[in-house]
Amino acid sequence: MTRTAKSSSIDTMLKALSERIFVPTGMAVPLRYRAAGHDERAAVLQEDTSAWTIVDRDLIWGEPDGYYWFAGSVVIPPELDGAAVHLYIEAAFGKVMGRSDPQCLVRVNGRITQGSDANHRTIRLTDKARAGERFDIMVEAGTIEDRRQLGFGIHLWTHDGLAEKVYYDLSVPREVARLLPEDDARAHAIIRHIDAALAVLDLRPGNLQRFHASLKAAEQHADAIYAMADADAMPTIVATGHTHIDVAWLWRVRETRQKMARSMATALALMDEYPDYRFMYNQCVLLDYLDQDYPELFERVGERVKSGQFEIEGALWLEPDVNVSNGESLVRHILHGVRYHEKTYGVRPRMLWLPDTFGYSAALPQLMERSGLDTFVTHKLSWNDTNRMPYETFRWQGIDGTTTAAYFLTTQPYKSPSIGTTYCPDLKPTHVMGTWNRYGQQPVNDELFLVYGHGDGGGGPTREMLENIRRMERGIPGCPKVSHEPMRPFFERLLAKMNAYPERFPTWVGELYLEFHRGTLTSVAKNKANNRKAERTLREIEALAVAAHLRSGMAYPRAALWELWQIVMLNQFHDILPGSSIGAVFDDSDRDYARFFATADALRAELAAGLGGGAGAAFNVTNRTRSGLVASAMAGSQTIEHADGSTRSVIRQAPVAGLGSAAIAPQAPVSTLKVSANAIENDHLIARFDDLGRIVSLRDRKHNREVLRPGQLGNHLRAHRDRPAQFDAWDIDRSFEDQSWDIDELVSARVVETGPLRAAIRFEYRYESSTIVQIVSLEADARQLEIESFIDWHEHNTLLKAGFPIAVNASAVRAEIQFGHVQRATHVNTSWDEARYECSMQRWIDVSEPDFGVALLNDCKYGYDAKGSTVRLTLLRSPTYPWPESDQGAHRIRYAIMLHDGDTAAVTAAAEDFNLPLLALPGAGAVDSPLLAVEGDGIVLEALKLAEDDDALILRLWEARGQRTPASITLPAGYTVAEAVDLLERDGVALAIDAGRVALAFGPFEVKTIRLARA
Repeated sequence: MTRTAKSSSIDTMLKALSERIFVPTGMAVPLRYRAAGHDERAAVLQEDTSAWTIVDRDLIWGEPDGYYWFAGSVVIPPELDGAAVHLYIEAAFGKVMGRSDPQCLVRVNGRITQGSDANHRTIRLTDKARAGERFDIMVEAGTIEDRRQLGFGIHLWTHDGLAEKVYYDLSVPREVARLLPEDDARAHAIIRHIDAALAVLDLRPGNLQRFHASLKAAEQHADAIYAMADADAMPTIVATGHTHIDVAWLWRVRETRQKMARSMATALALMDEYPDYRFMYNQCVLLDYLDQDYPELFERVGERVKSGQFEIEGALWLEPDVNVSNGESLVRHILHGVRYHEKTYGVRPRMLWLPDTFGYSAALPQLMERSGLDTFVTHKLSWNDTNRMPYETFRWQGIDGTTTAAYFLTTQPYKSPSIGTTYCPDLKPTHVMGTWNRYGQQPVNDELFLVYGHGDGGGGPTREMLENIRRMERGIPGCPKVSHEPMRPFFERLLAKMNAYPERFPTWVGELYLEFHRGTLTSVAKNKANNRKAERTLREIEALAVAAHLRSGMAYPRAALWELWQIVMLNQFHDILPGSSIGAVFDDSDRDYARFFATADALRAELAAGLGGGAGAAFNVTNRTRSGLVASAMAGSQTIEHADGSTRSVIRQAPVAGLGSAAIAPQAPVSTLKVSANAIENDHLIARFDDLGRIVSLRDRKHNREVLRPGQLGNHLRAHRDRPAQFDAWDIDRSFEDQSWDIDELVSARVVETGPLRAAIRFEYRYESSTIVQIVSLEADARQLEIESFIDWHEHNTLLKAGFPIAVNASAVRAEIQFGHVQRATHVNTSWDEARYECSMQRWIDVSEPDFGVALLNDCKYGYDAKGSTVRLTLLRSPTYPWPESDQGAHRIRYAIMLHDGDTAAVTAAAEDFNLPLLALPGAGAVDSPLLAVEGDGIVLEALKLAEDDDALILRLWEARGQRTPASITLPAGYTVAEAVDLLERDGVALAIDAGRVALAFGPFEVKTIRLARA
């Protein structure tokens, strides 16, 4: 018989054996059902189910965001006495990208037993049934997809453990042999032993003892496979169970809360049946939801954490986007994530687990080191569309020079033709063999790691995966040996190896840029604008709360601030903030932010009262003395117009000390303004416009030089065709420039402000079905031209950019990231440069020569591109999947073109002022002296708050230029203790205090956290 014929015969026999593992009994559980709201669980559990609708084969149910209950009882008949009995869920399960629809949570006799989905259809009822024993079954089922379910059933099946054991003893090495080369002797040896085992197998029905005797004989032949010596020389793959659950994506957060319960129930049920099963989970927010929604499951998770089967690892509150979230937000994700795991489980996480996020900021290594985190893990850069990352096990160096260990998961099918890997395989030998095959550093490391299990409601690992692992743990010739362990011990061994042999492991310097999903920096612009506004609101309110606490003894509003931070962190999840979810997710996000801003406004008013009554004050949240426009209708004010048509009266506030407040008082401008329909100028710059409102000249008077390249247009608005080949909301393809159109239908242009504080011209454009209003303004003493836009957008699959061709000789731009900036090439010398055709920024990007530069500031944008010295801000996208109405409607955007003398600190300060203007506090009193003083060129105070555990002050400071810088802090009255602490506000190192001042020395881009306390 040929090998092909032999393989076919073996497959047929193994399939027949698999059908003896679970055997239908022909018995069904009579069911009744009812639909229910997502918030009716407590009531439904108390109901008399006899009034519910009887379930028959013609039952039609299920709808998007639907929620249903099924209930029934069954009594064990005499013929099943002593049998191992399982429930089998019969539903029209659909599988989409690893998840399932419907998804169910099963209760037996009132106890949550297991989740059920397309991957987990059997539920253990009893290992030894007793005739006459009654079981009450209740199932809560959720549906997501827009399709109907026909029927629903629960059947009784028997389970044969010996048949299952022998089946996997043979089928797992069969899969290994299938993957080995045709001429590999190990494959032939494996097949011989399998064939011998199947030759003694007696599958005739009707005599269970005869069948089991043949299984015992087959088992001996199977054992011979695992006795072969080859496996000891193979590499080891450490495997840990996991389920990745997107907090929101193609479903709402409230549905994720159910997914979490189902997935954890399934993990716990498998732990009962498989004591060797090891499972890891990481997202605090979903564990917190589990505590709120299903305290029974939450308690059982805690028990398994104590027993060692359930591993808690991963230091973040959830898995956020780490390009768009600002630096302080990332700190809080770590701070609250670590604290939650410590308080709840007594576990100190040490790893940054971000398998699915869309690229990784070069600020992360320092934040990890300052939080006691030692390992970064992902797989996402295997999705690169241009370049394969050269390493999978390496040191990652951030912008400040800090390095951390980084590990890229390499799991993929053994014969995969792509570089793509996965963190949710349905674990089979092909994935274990593929993990080793895909690894590019085999000569230096022979122990690798993988996680396995269906994600996003697919229920995590299955019994099939666990049975597969047991066989590979025994060792199969030709397959790496598997060790079923928790995740952390593997990485501790890896860290020890990397420390012992540093020369074996290379260093990657700078950001880990994902060459894919570039559109996530722009999609669903309203959410990104809300995120930016919420982040700066929290910065203001925390500092204001400290001021009120110090000035009047007002209680620090910890609970209210924690509520606000939870809203922000939730909405920074890596499918919410990037704009890659369904519309209902953003409806929920809109409501979250409305609640955030309403709470923040009320809290701000309360805190302002803590500064004492008065005629109104301007509060300066930065550590720099500054002035600026604030709202006031007093004498000397000017009415300014916004792009959306609203107006307000402002004055130019006299200078306010850093972290201080002062009575609202006008300051006369020094410079003079001139404006016409085609020009605007002050003593620093002059801008000229063509008859379509585009900037044709921008002249810097200090250097007497033209800012724009000759013959080219500034603030050049162009619409681009935006139809990526896949992943609509996620991607911007290189082909977006294949079709482009100028925004040049000017409806009107008129001067709307003439001074004395600000001059402005209003331009209104029509593009297809959309309207764009821009107010281009110039303050009297400013060196930057501001552009405020109101866009009523009604286009689809269209990308809108604003271009600025800068007359500067530079081969790179600088772009702000969290706590610093990076340089990125503007040429395409290499494939790595070419792939960066859309990049991330925080508040600014800059093109500079040593003594002159031009920066673009923004108040809510995160994507840009740069070619040569032309920089374009990406203003809007309008993808249609997964949300057809994405980005439709009103948008308010501000950006500015700023001239400077090559000083990055000045750019950072200007961007800070642009995003955090002086805060007007109506009815508040002025305070003559600031709370405290932070001095140092280019030193930024990012946060001022009270400590998490006491009333000490916490200051987060960072160096903005990328150079070594001295600084000092003048302490508030009564504070006599100063310490440098980590980002968790621990491990304090005493700082010397001299005459109420603390001297500090910053390294390039260094982040320092300082704790000040009373003795």
